[in-house]
Amino acid sequence: MNLLKHYISACCISFTVSSLFYLLFSMLNIFPPMNEALIVHMLLISISIICLIVITHQLPIQNTLILRFIELLNVIIVLLFGGAVFKMFPFTWNATLAVITTGVLTYVVVIIVIFMGNQKSATKINAVIARKKGGSSID
Repeated sequence: MNLLKHYISACCISFTVSSLFYLLFSMLNIFPPMNEALIVHMLLISISIICLIVITHQLPIQNTLILRFIELLNVIIVLLFGGAVFKMFPFTWNATLAVITTGVLTYVVVIIVIFMGNQKSATKINAVIARKKGGSSID
């Protein structure tokens, strides 16, 4: 269940961050304006990316750097494929570079936020363990 929460959180974070980036690039006239259909498409793309990452995590990859690289490739491939299928942006050099940049930055933000959440959880767990050790040494 905890792993499911992890993937759902990552999906929500990536959808939020990518929506903000899209809005920024839309305001800079690099992407078309946002609308309801586009938001649904972005949600579907975010879910697709997370599903592909879940599948990637089933592979016997021991090296963390290789795993992160494959995850990043998953992000870029799904973004470009989804962008083409849903006709979300023009495939010009500027727009494509903006999509890849958005994907990379969103991926980095998600990794950082998840890492910070894991650190916070680890700190809480360590505090509970330290309290239990402190209490049991008196006995």
